[in-house]
Amino acid sequence: MLPKELFLSTLEKIQKQEARIDEFNTALSKICDGFPVFDSENQYLIALRELLKYTMQDQYDYIGWWLYEAPDAGYTVWWDDEDGKEIRVDLTEPGALYDYLVEYAAPEGVQEDEL
Repeated sequence: MLPKELFLSTLEKIQKQEARIDEFNTALSKICDGFPVFDSENQYLIALRELLKYTMQDQYDYIGWWLYEAPDAGYTVWWDDEDGKEIRVDLTEPGALYDYLVEYAAPEGVQEDEL
């Protein structure tokens, strides 16, 4: 797993780059007909997300969900424990996502080199 500080700074840089791409798309749409999309398949960002997913053992892509779906859908994940009690975790803060990945999401008994 990555150190927490590196994970957080990487997520922040991804968000900043995505914001720059969005700003450029907005500016481009002012001079073009339709809705132009620039750099939607940025290979650097795709590779970086894949590396984060692998190093954090994020088998269900919570990182991708957090970056792209959670801002609109809400940052809460929930499940029922063995006793049927509902567990809810708020992942609004990037540090909470890291803690969740370390505590709950990493597959049990799987070594990093097995992923």
